Amino acid sequence: MKLRKLSAPLVCCLVLISSLANFAFAQPSAPPTVYVDAAKGFQTSLTAAIIRKKVPITVVTDKANAEYVLKAAPVDSKDESGAGKIARCLFLDCIGVNGYSEVSVQLTRQKDTSVVWAYQVRKANSGPLGVQSLSEAIAKHLNNDYLKKRDKAQQ
Repeated sequence: MKLRKLSAPLVCCLVLISSLANFAFAQPSAPPTVYVDAAKGFQTSLTAAIIRKKVPITVVTDKANAEYVLKAAPVDSKDESGAGKIARCLFLDCIGVNGYSEVSVQLTRQKDTSVVWAYQVRKANSGPLGVQSLSEAIAKHLNNDYLKKRDKAQQ
């Protein structure tokens, strides 16, 4: 059997068609799904911060549908008493007179329950502002410390 030589324009056309077919059928990877396991008020605040900070994950409300679980310890808040505020400011140390809030979180992979990321944050304010600050810090660090590094490692 005798093979014919293919002309250069025909070869270029076949290569182009092949490349376009691969491009058309390539699927971008879907963002990971995460279930937020936290106290009810903090769960809502944390989910809102994830959305507001544009963290590339999809938060799901059913744990069975999640690839990861973001578990938060109870938020610990301490308000400074009036006498404590006065005493601290007398010595020119007024930092933190509004109290503080702190929380720890860990992100675990559902399929093997391994902890892939953990973070602890303490902010020098308490109450609703403290919860919002904590949530935004967690969302920012989840994106910067885990997701971006994971994406670089996969490339």
